[in-house]
Amino acid sequence: MIKLKTWKGYNLIDAILLGGGISTIIATSIVFKSSWLIIVNSILGICCVFMQTKGKIATQFIGIVWFVFYCFMAYQQKYYGETILYATIMIPLYIYGVIHWLAHRDKRDNVVLVNNKFKAKEIVVFISIWAAVSVGVFFLLQALNTAQLWLSTVAFCTMLPSVYLLMRRNKWNQLLFFINDIVLYVLWQSLVYKGDLAFVSILCCQIFQIIYDAYGLFVWFKLEKKQNQESSVEIEKQNPPV
Repeated sequence: MIKLKTWKGYNLIDAILLGGGISTIIATSIVFKSSWLIIVNSILGICCVFMQTKGKIATQFIGIVWFVFYCFMAYQQKYYGETILYATIMIPLYIYGVIHWLAHRDKRDNVVLVNNKFKAKEIVVFISIWAAVSVGVFFLLQALNTAQLWLSTVAFCTMLPSVYLLMRRNKWNQLLFFINDIVLYVLWQSLVYKGDLAFVSILCCQIFQIIYDAYGLFVWFKLEKKQNQESSVEIEKQNPPV
């Protein structure tokens, strides 16, 4: 496997993964005559998740724009759960993420500082809110006659903790995003199964995002290790042995 030599730039593996994703989306969009909305949404999604994989600050800015397009597309397909989720929760969380990540970044590499420290109280509060909101969302989506009700609910239940961990700079966000993207693949696959081949590009986007999530977990572990080593060196410099 090619050694990851730098966190400032991008190596050959990155070029293959990102280039392959964008090329596949463009090719399938042309072949299956996808709309401009699908094409823009897919490319933004690929770029956002890949930047997220690398821990780059840019993912927060791209994510806000991507979610706006995604809301329009999900609403058109009567995926009201996805629309509500992204418009009321995900976009505000990413706006917060811009501020929080900028305040907690490694300026040398322009990547986020990994944080894996959670207080027990924070965990309990989040789980309680997440469970209550998830139940409420199910009944709300049911009342709105949302297409793919159960899948939309599961998508919400997996997306919310994923984004929360991402905003809190926790490396395990990549694992939860991996699960969430599998759910989203199944959700959008149903449209292709019904014969709407214009959404093949979305499926390709989801497939590459799943690959990015798996790769991202490895990257975030490496990033955390690198930052811990640099932190130890700085502490030793500030407190030299007598």
